[in-house]
Amino acid sequence: MRHDLTVAGPAFRLRPIGDGDAALVLELRNNPQLNRFLHATSSSLAAQLAWLAQYYERPGDYYFVVERQQDGLPEGVISLYDIDAAGHAGEWGRWILRPGSLAAVESAWLIYRCAFEQLGLDEVYCRTVADNESVVSFHDSCGIAQRTRLPGHFDLDGRRVDAVEHRVSRAAWHDLTPRLEKLAQLTARRLYRA
Repeated sequence: MRHDLTVAGPAFRLRPIGDGDAALVLELRNNPQLNRFLHATSSSLAAQLAWLAQYYERPGDYYFVVERQQDGLPEGVISLYDIDAAGHAGEWGRWILRPGSLAAVESAWLIYRCAFEQLGLDEVYCRTVADNESVVSFHDSCGIAQRTRLPGHFDLDGRRVDAVEHRVSRAAWHDLTPRLEKLAQLTARRLYRA
């Protein structure tokens, strides 16, 4: 949906996606290094713009570009969606970063901040294809204790695959945020030294 939420950390920020970012999404989604665990997508700019037009009309769906604070260079995309207003819960995903990006920890920290601090959610979950070991490991390394395997959860281009769901409650967020914030600050120092 169209929104005006922005959240910034020491090196990166999340800003609302727009039509001008369609080519970035296509670049990321059609990169064989990145799309192994994603649904196939069209390489057509017109199709991506049509998808964005539908997204703008969907309530409870917040799509962001992850960009560097220093120069506005886009590093990737991330979303909060399927927000259940009654249950105060939502899913984060559509997370794709350029190869070699240092934005992983900070973009995760920022999406949680958006969910808990700006949208007032009580719970956030992320579902990852179980075979995507590096992303599952990333969530584990954040210290997320609530982890569940969901057999046959995704239909990935005609085949059923398992997912791993990581859930963070508002109470757990208070325990996780100092760790993620510290890691984001360390990465920012590394980035600005480069």
